[in-house]
Amino acid sequence: MEGLEKFKEVSGLTVSTHKTVIFFCNTSIRIKRDILRRVQFCEGSLPVTYLGLPPVTKRLSKLDCAPLLERLTARANSWLSKALSFAGRLQLIKATMASMQVYWCSMFLLPVSIVKECERVLRKFLWGSHGRGKVKWSSICKPLKEGGLGIKDLKTWNKALLLKQVWNVLKEQSLWAKWCHAYLIKQPNFWSIPSHGLHSWSWRQILLLRPIAKEHLVYRCRRGDTFSLWFDLWMHGETVHALYGHRVIYDAGLGRSALVKEVICEGRWCWPQNSRELVEIQRRVQDIPNSLDPNCIFWETAGHSFSIDKAWHGIRTRSNEVSWHNLVWFPSRIPKHAFCLWLAIRGAHRTKEKLLAVGVVQMAYCVFHCGEVESVECPSTNDI
Repeated sequence: MEGLEKFKEVSGLTVSTHKTVIFFCNTSIRIKRDILRRVQFCEGSLPVTYLGLPPVTKRLSKLDCAPLLERLTARANSWLSKALSFAGRLQLIKATMASMQVYWCSMFLLPVSIVKECERVLRKFLWGSHGRGKVKWSSICKPLKEGGLGIKDLKTWNKALLLKQVWNVLKEQSLWAKWCHAYLIKQPNFWSIPSHGLHSWSWRQILLLRPIAKEHLVYRCRRGDTFSLWFDLWMHGETVHALYGHRVIYDAGLGRSALVKEVICEGRWCWPQNSRELVEIQRRVQDIPNSLDPNCIFWETAGHSFSIDKAWHGIRTRSNEVSWHNLVWFPSRIPKHAFCLWLAIRGAHRTKEKLLAVGVVQMAYCVFHCGEVESVECPSTNDI
């Protein structure tokens, strides 16, 4: 307790006995009881969470992700889905349930089994207790213009959220990013760190996203005082090391930690001319302007910063736009009617024709006596 009192004097923070728990390991019952009586804390049990997340360094397990699945399932069970229309369920998924995974996805790359389990909960809530979908989930997880319902694919959304961490590291925009530069990025540059080795699982997943981020980053080199000469993507979207290998570093005699500014002299490129590769580099960089302005990193196009929505649109698999999306999702639509029309266009209504095919009914004649099998293309349906 003396240590906690000193902490209070230095920081001005008081430890809350109601929010603090204490953990024991290989401690006798008598000593444990005496400690609890002195500190007035509750005894905690493992596994433990910090800020709602498991503080793990290894690969996430299903047990680690159990709190996420429990919260998602509890929220789905708290609503009576049978009393809601499909449009009402869709709105709840978009507004509440789909956003419940965002916090976790911003920190961890969720295992495939957990992604499937989360999607199973959402699918079951949308279509009912049996969870048998009228339309494939992969088709639902597309924008409205591409024939889907606007629900984001969780696997792709997870990667888009983690790309924010890559952006923060490159821009050093957060305390966490500065800590990464001080303790994790011990190599000359973020791009040169090997993804294998004694890294935590979460940090390794961030490193594995570098090839995806590389396709969308735009480097603008000006005075070159913050860009690595060999490992940053300032040379037409590539690194000098990736184009010419390690030999060019040795030939230039500038060292692995050299910056771009070391080959700029009085506003001109001044590369050493010690090898054929260096001569070629001197020729290739002539169309890259340099000035006294600060260096810049953009996302997708020059002048644009990173956003998770841009990242998602950039990495997702695109489909062709459908011609009927304005007919279904016009601004003054009635959600229930729009969803029903969407099902009809997708051919997802369970007509007698489909029920006959699976053996649910014995006869499939249209109830309007049009003389044909009931389907979305029978004469009565076309008249409606």
